[in-house]
Amino acid sequence: MTATRRTRAVAIDLDDTLISAYRRPDLAWRRVCQLYQTELGDLAPDHAARALTEAGRAFWSDPESHAIGRGAPRQARRIIAAKAFEALRRDGCATPSPEIAERLADAFSLHRDRQMRLEPGADAVLVHLRDAGYRLALLTNGAGPLQRAKIERFGLASHFHHIQIEGEVGVGKPDPAAFRRMFAALAVEPAEVCVVGDSLVWDIRPAMALGCFTILYDPEAGEAVGRGSGDAHVVVRTLASLATHLPGAARPPGASDRAGLRPPGADNAHGGG
Repeated sequence: MTATRRTRAVAIDLDDTLISAYRRPDLAWRRVCQLYQTELGDLAPDHAARALTEAGRAFWSDPESHAIGRGAPRQARRIIAAKAFEALRRDGCATPSPEIAERLADAFSLHRDRQMRLEPGADAVLVHLRDAGYRLALLTNGAGPLQRAKIERFGLASHFHHIQIEGEVGVGKPDPAAFRRMFAALAVEPAEVCVVGDSLVWDIRPAMALGCFTILYDPEAGEAVGRGSGDAHVVVRTLASLATHLPGAARPPGASDRAGLRPPGADNAHGGG
C-alpha cells in the first residue's frame, strides 16, 4: 500500500525505530544475570532473568509507571529489579541483597547503552526523504537530556526540520496534543503527514485517529503481515522500504532488493515490506 493523499511530511519515532534501544529485554536481562552469576548465589541466572523480564513487563504495562520510567529509565530498572527479587522471595527463593539488585539493574542500563545502535539504513533513508522534499519531524517520548544525548550520539539532528521531545514540551505520545503540536510546527494538516513508529499504541493508532497515513516499523514481522482494523496502513521490516510507500520518494539511490527495498507494489498483497 502506498500513500495516495498528498503527503508533505514524515514524522518518525526515535527509540526502536531510528535506533535500536529497548528490544528483547529478556535477552538483555539474561546476559546481565549471567555476568552476575556469583552475586546471585543459589539463584540460577535464567530463573532471575525470567523474574526480571516479567517484572519489567508489568512495570512498563502500567501507564503511571511507564510515565515515570520514561523520564528516569535507570531508576525504573532499579524498581524493576527490587520487585522481581521481592516476588522471588515470596516464592521461597534465596535472593541477593538490595545492593546487589541495584548493581544488577545499573549493569542492565549500561548494557543497554553499550548495545544501542542506529538501525540499518536509518541515515540513508532520512537523507533520501529530505532530498525528496519531505518535511521531517522527530517525535519522541522521554526526558529531554536523555533523548537529546541519543540524537547527538547518532548525529540525527541535522536531518530534521522539527525535533519534539516529550520532556521538553510537556506532552508526549499518544496524546493527540503531541501530534497537533508537530503538525503546527511543520505547517501541515494531519492528512498530509505520514507517521512512522514501532508501536501501535504510542505511534500508529493515535496518528490514524487524527487522519495521518501510518507505517509500522517491525523488523521481526513475518512474510505475511496481517493487520486488523485500527492497525497500521503499512508494515515494513526495513527502514529502506519506507520510500516504497511514499509518493515521489521512489527507491533510495543504490538500494537493492536484497537490502530490504522492494519495487512499489511488490508487497501490497500483505500490507507491507
